[in-house]
Amino acid sequence: MSDRYLRPAAGAVVDPEEITELCARLRAPGCPPQGTVRLGPWELEYRHPRAFASTVELLFRDRIYDVDGLAPPGVIIDGGSWLGLSALHWRRLFPGARILAFEPDPELFEVLTGNLERNGAADVRAHNIALAGQKGELEFLATGTDAGSLRVRSAPGRITTVPAETLSGYVSEPVSLLKLNIEGSEWEVVDELGDRLAQVDQVLIEYHGFNELPQTLHRILGRLDEHGFTYIVSHFNERNRACVPPLRLTAGFRYFLLIYARRLGGTG
Repeated sequence: MSDRYLRPAAGAVVDPEEITELCARLRAPGCPPQGTVRLGPWELEYRHPRAFASTVELLFRDRIYDVDGLAPPGVIIDGGSWLGLSALHWRRLFPGARILAFEPDPELFEVLTGNLERNGAADVRAHNIALAGQKGELEFLATGTDAGSLRVRSAPGRITTVPAETLSGYVSEPVSLLKLNIEGSEWEVVDELGDRLAQVDQVLIEYHGFNELPQTLHRILGRLDEHGFTYIVSHFNERNRACVPPLRLTAGFRYFLLIYARRLGGTG
């Protein structure tokens, strides 16, 4: 990786024992459905403790969103920021980065902005909108968890309307890292971005392989290849049972994949 890259701050990790202890409390019977907890340097408001615990483990124990560095100009787009944990993690890793966070659920957006402000990250530019393949007011399934979606309707929740914008409007300059965890809308957003994908140096996309959605993994990987990216696809961990051998497919299939891609020899 080039010397021009912004390197992550040394020591910006959370004690594994602290993670284990917190997640055990969040999963314990009788844990309040919402509240405030301490994790590392942060005071965090949470919703849905089990979903919150899973996110804490993935981000801070498994470090699924960690990258070796950021190409200039140090811009991160966090699509599907939920309660702001990923934005806070990147702010600690890369204090000089410019971070844009997107969360469509209005109730969760209040928690997100509160977590950012409470923990010295008010400079993160938070947007209460959905990223989509088109602009407008779109129907959104608000679940209160990290599973709110423009596309999925099988999860419990309520249908509401949220403002949506296209990603291309936020990629007028080079982007160091693009992360999308947008519950089934990932291909539409990548497709709309078009040739502006060439402005992006690194990509993290959570792909949602759900039986009620079209299969678009091949389209996403094809588009990345067309724009000179080299990619890796991961199944996260052993909890993602559908992707752990022996492999089986049934009519109600549901799985998750993490795509990481870089343009090797590009902007770096």
